[in-house]
Amino acid sequence: MFLALAIAALQAASPPPAPSDAALRRAVAEYVGLYTHETLDRWRKLFLPTFTATSTRADGTVKVRTLDEFFTAPMRYLASGRSIKEELENVRIDRRGKLASAWADFVLTEEAEKSRGKLVLLLVADHGFWRIQSLMFSYDGE
Repeated sequence: MFLALAIAALQAASPPPAPSDAALRRAVAEYVGLYTHETLDRWRKLFLPTFTATSTRADGTVKVRTLDEFFTAPMRYLASGRSIKEELENVRIDRRGKLASAWADFVLTEEAEKSRGKLVLLLVADHGFWRIQSLMFSYDGE
């Protein structure tokens, strides 16, 4: 009898709701919106623990970092007190079920100096939320 009740309870339990397209757009917006010294801990929660970041270098090589390695740079960068802001332009999001990609041009403004480049985010639905599995970026001219 107990086993039958346990099986019925498991069958009645529903999976977490599938994250919506609005939630996907919000996750991409939070990638830049939470990129501040005050909200950096919330920003880190956008990423899966197995996250990797890949960027190009001017010499033609690439740099690959784990979440901890990637997170260390903005921690120091944003703690400097300098005025830093990242914006996305021409954002294109492609969702395929529980997988998604976001392609964008980015503008990084540090004090009055602007740097431009390309960004790709790969996202996955994780327990009802969109989380970033990996990103790639390249500054224009590299």
